[in-house]
Amino acid sequence: MRRISRRLIGVFIVLIFPYTLFAQVMGIEDAVNAALSNYPSLSAAQSALEALRVNAQLIKDNRLPNVRLHDQINVGTANGLSGSYFSMGLIVPTSGGRRPENSSDLASGNIALATADWEVYNFGRFQAEDRLARADILVGEAAVENEKFGIRQTVINTYLELLWLRQTLKIEERNIARVDTARRIIGNLVNNGIRPGLDSSLASVEFSRAKLNYFQMQEELQRAFIQLATLTARPVNALEIDTSFQQQALLMQPIEIKLTADHPLLRYRTNLVNRQTSEIELIRKSALPRVSLLTSAWARGTSLDIDNNFGPIGSGFGFSRTNFLVGIAATVNLMDFHRIKNRSQMQQWRVKQASSQLETQQFQLQNMLTTSDSVMATVRLALLELPTALNSAERAYQQRLSLYNNGLENILGLTDALQLLTTVEKQAVNIQRRAVNVRLHRAYATSNFEDFFSLFRRQ
Repeated sequence: MRRISRRLIGVFIVLIFPYTLFAQVMGIEDAVNAALSNYPSLSAAQSALEALRVNAQLIKDNRLPNVRLHDQINVGTANGLSGSYFSMGLIVPTSGGRRPENSSDLASGNIALATADWEVYNFGRFQAEDRLARADILVGEAAVENEKFGIRQTVINTYLELLWLRQTLKIEERNIARVDTARRIIGNLVNNGIRPGLDSSLASVEFSRAKLNYFQMQEELQRAFIQLATLTARPVNALEIDTSFQQQALLMQPIEIKLTADHPLLRYRTNLVNRQTSEIELIRKSALPRVSLLTSAWARGTSLDIDNNFGPIGSGFGFSRTNFLVGIAATVNLMDFHRIKNRSQMQQWRVKQASSQLETQQFQLQNMLTTSDSVMATVRLALLELPTALNSAERAYQQRLSLYNNGLENILGLTDALQLLTTVEKQAVNIQRRAVNVRLHRAYATSNFEDFFSLFRRQ
């Protein structure tokens, strides 16, 4: 009967999850590495970092001198009047002599211009911009590491979920086999008139319930496989996990690890604080004067002579006058000193916000590490108690089954023994899950996964 039950379970596995028989086995570290190589959000974070690096170069390029070359040849009238005005970019300036009448004669001209201006000194604003750009890059690098850390955690959690679902599925398989065995025994006893027909009905109900639990577990397992396949960019039908891990290692004292400032979550928050602080300095420097070096040279030709008489049009296309100009200019906006006061205050609040977030993150990680270390001894005691609990539940089931066969136990007692054995087996998986999670929490709190990954490496 047990052989028939095992065949039945085998049929379930082939029908519902046939691809697991042919897929390549993936370890937990392989799954993490695959996700880190292919996950889109990591590529997005890396692209954002490269943009910050290019932006740092753009900031330097913006400090190069502005050098402009210009040449224009014009033909038009040249009627001038005395007076001043703001051109506003709309009025075309005209250079010509004043005449008593408006003339429609044409004059030609040629103007060539070369100008350069270079901001050579600004009391440290350039250095403040560079520091802010470097701080942005550090934040971007920390964001990439932060994203890797989050992806690693997601993959590990999904992998572990598959591991525990697989173990629970095996329990459901054994439960179906046990219930089916009991159902067949009860059916024979009922057919021979030894047991009432109610026992056969109750056994059938228990068998159906066991199969429903099995199908539900298969559904959850398939969902977890799809999630892991998505994370690792692998086809679902080519994905299988290594379900073995070093259970005895859970009883050993783990290596001592401490929370350090190099944790990806803390490094990101620290760099963010430094970045916000660097912006305060840039805000203060931005109001200081700017010293620029100015140079200009131009040449001009016109068909008007020195007496303002119109000459041949072609005579204005050459150059007859040249000029140059060199100067130093200092520019300051006095109202900027008032503006930076409020901007600095606003930025200081941002620094305070970032500092508080850093302290909160430190507190959370330290609390996770302390909690994991404190509950580890209790979890170890539970692991030590597991063999006794499993053996006792197995013996109780076998004894109830034997008593039932001999007419000394009723169907309810046998059902209770079956359910108790299944419950203890699931509790064993849950305790192992808790023990592994304690190790995972320690790894998460310290960003040291070596001890955790060693649980899943084959010896």
